[in-house]
Amino acid sequence: MALLKPNDDDKRKLHAEVNQIVNQRLVLTTLAVTLFGGAIAWLIPRDAPKPGNTVPTATYLGALLLTTVLFALFVLAHHLARMMRTITAYLQETGASNWEKDWAVYRERFGYLGYTKPQAIVFLLLGILSSAFPLVISLAWSLAFRSTLASVCLIAGVAYALLVWGMGFRQWFANEGRAREQWRELDK
Repeated sequence: MALLKPNDDDKRKLHAEVNQIVNQRLVLTTLAVTLFGGAIAWLIPRDAPKPGNTVPTATYLGALLLTTVLFALFVLAHHLARMMRTITAYLQETGASNWEKDWAVYRERFGYLGYTKPQAIVFLLLGILSSAFPLVISLAWSLAFRSTLASVCLIAGVAYALLVWGMGFRQWFANEGRAREQWRELDK
C-alpha cells in the first residue's frame, strides 16, 4: 500500500501537532521543577531535629515518591518525543517537509544541544537532588542514616540517573529510525 501523502490541511494539522507536543514537553519540565520545589519544601523539617537522631522515615519515603513521580513525568515526555518523531518521520518520508528532512540530517551529522538533552539535564538534576535529599537533611542537622532506607534511595537515584541519561543522551527506547522504516514499509 503506497502512502497517500498529506494534503495542505494534513500538513498544517501535523505541524500544529508537532508544535503542541513540543509545548507539552516544556510544560512537563516546568511541572517537574514546580513539583520538586513544593515537595522539597514539604520535606524540610519544620522544627530543627536533635543532632544524633535518625533521618525521619517520611523524608526517605517522600524522596522516593518524588523521584518516582519525576521519572514518570520524564517517561511521559519521552513518549511524547517518540510520538513527535513518528509524525516528523512521516513528513520526511512523504516529502511533505523539507525542513524535517534537513533537520534530521543536521541532527545526525552535528552535535547539538536542543529539546531532549536540556530536558534530560533538568530531570537528571531534579532526580539526583530528590534521591539525595535524605543525605542533605542528615548533613544539615547531623542526623544518622537508616541504612536500609538510605540504600533504597541510593539505588533508586542511581537507576533513575542511568535511565534518564540513557533515554535523554543515548536515545534508549527512541524510535525515529524505526518510525522511518515503518513509514517506508507502508509506502511499498
